[in-house]
Amino acid sequence: MQITPRQLGRLQTLYSQLAAHEIGVSTSRESRIAWATERLHKPVKSFSNLTADDAGFLIDSIQRHLGVKAPLKDRPKRDQARRAGLDGRKDGGEYSAAPQIATGADLGRIQRMREQLEWSEDTFRAFLDSTRSPLAARADKQIRTTADANKVWWALKRIARQKGLWRKSA
Repeated sequence: MQITPRQLGRLQTLYSQLAAHEIGVSTSRESRIAWATERLHKPVKSFSNLTADDAGFLIDSIQRHLGVKAPLKDRPKRDQARRAGLDGRKDGGEYSAAPQIATGADLGRIQRMREQLEWSEDTFRAFLDSTRSPLAARADKQIRTTADANKVWWALKRIARQKGLWRKSA
């Protein structure tokens, strides 16, 4: 598989940082190609001709050398992020046919909001059991799906805003 545009940009940026950091490393194209050839133990004509694996190896080696942390790879895909934001709120039933189990991150976000409101577990349970709860129409007041988690989180956010306690970190 050929190098991706994202890898190419990352590799070029990291090599520039390496050249600026190390004494005697040139930013010229010839120096870059010689460096890649030496590291990969095979001839390199251009960064854009590298394979994705070779580019990944070079990127990882520069990052280790410079002590740069790798970018987060576990960011949700676009459709997952969209679902997390809309499920149970403004999805128009788009996701109701295939409910998704609430994740630890969903429940953690609710827990942080509960702490921001300074609610005890009993107060939170009373809220979920009340008629004003987003889960009021159900007999079972457990947060089981992403839709449930979103509904509860947005209700808690509205309460926090009304009380002047809303902070974006939650």
